[in-house]
Amino acid sequence: MTGQPDIAAGTVWAAFWRWFGVGVGVLALLGLLIWGGWQAGWWFSNANATRQNQQIQNGASNQETLRAQITSKIADVAELTTQIADPANSPMKSALKAQRMAIAGIACSDAAQITGVPLRSGQARWVKQNCLAGAVRPGSPFYQAGTP
Repeated sequence: MTGQPDIAAGTVWAAFWRWFGVGVGVLALLGLLIWGGWQAGWWFSNANATRQNQQIQNGASNQETLRAQITSKIADVAELTTQIADPANSPMKSALKAQRMAIAGIACSDAAQITGVPLRSGQARWVKQNCLAGAVRPGSPFYQAGTP
């Protein structure tokens, strides 16, 4: 045995246990870094989804669709008001009023989602008279207590 170091079993085990704590610490640190990166990935993904949703909601296409639907629903409310006034529809009067309230509620809900460019003057006037916080305002001619 010339030129070879004398390695005893006790020396090997002593070195193993001396470096064992370092190895465990490195593995724990690596695990924490992986877990932290995974959590950060989820956070970034959720933040990105929220941002994309806001961009879609506030986008010109969605806003114009809301404006068109408000115009349509206001016309539907006016048509139902005419039907309610017709004496031939007396048996259906309460059902027509509930339907009118529901349609007015859709218009109010859509109006609450409008951002950026304000509503056209006719729409804005109708919304101001009939809506409050995205729902039909008590005191509006379209409001019915107890109707969702």
